[in-house]
Amino acid sequence: MKTIIYLVRHTQTIGNIEKRLTGRADYELTEEGKIFVHKLTERLREVRFEGAYSSASDRTLKTILPLAKLNNLDVIQYEELDEMYFGIYDGWTWDEVNKVNPKIDKLHKEKNEIMEIPEQESSSEVATRMYDVIEKLAKENFGKTILICSHGVAIEAFIRKVKNQSFLEDVEENSQKNTSVNILKFENGKFNLELLNDISHLIVEDKIF
Repeated sequence: MKTIIYLVRHTQTIGNIEKRLTGRADYELTEEGKIFVHKLTERLREVRFEGAYSSASDRTLKTILPLAKLNNLDVIQYEELDEMYFGIYDGWTWDEVNKVNPKIDKLHKEKNEIMEIPEQESSSEVATRMYDVIEKLAKENFGKTILICSHGVAIEAFIRKVKNQSFLEDVEENSQKNTSVNILKFENGKFNLELLNDISHLIVEDKIF
């Protein structure tokens, strides 16, 4: 038997549109983001989930709440599923960051990691807490199918840990889109990635919605 995990990034928010470092800072869904939620819900409508989990942010809760309701589930929230904490710049726009510390954006472009912000979490710290909590949920729900909603950097860090892959490898392939679907199977103490960063529910006639 195996646990099947649908790991989804939250939908589009005002923070995404404003190009903010939206770690622990939370923002309302955009109107387009609400449409993304509907499209995600329709895509996964026939999947029978036996557990639903999200980070402590409203944006993740609102993304999967319709699916949880379809399955008569409450969404259980875990802080361990939260986005990376971006330290003293958490919630800032990239323009604001660049005015006081352009090195952060430079490093991001060079290494595909957000790093060296005072008081922030590291990618490895995020990957470890994500791995630990998802492994815990997989074991607690052994043999079931569960839904987890988290965040772009956090999901990418976790998946790269599963794949034993650096942040400089396959950058576009791993960069999580809003409401992207990842599917993993947990069996014999190991995660196997079955689907990565899929947004086919947002594509109509070869165009992204």
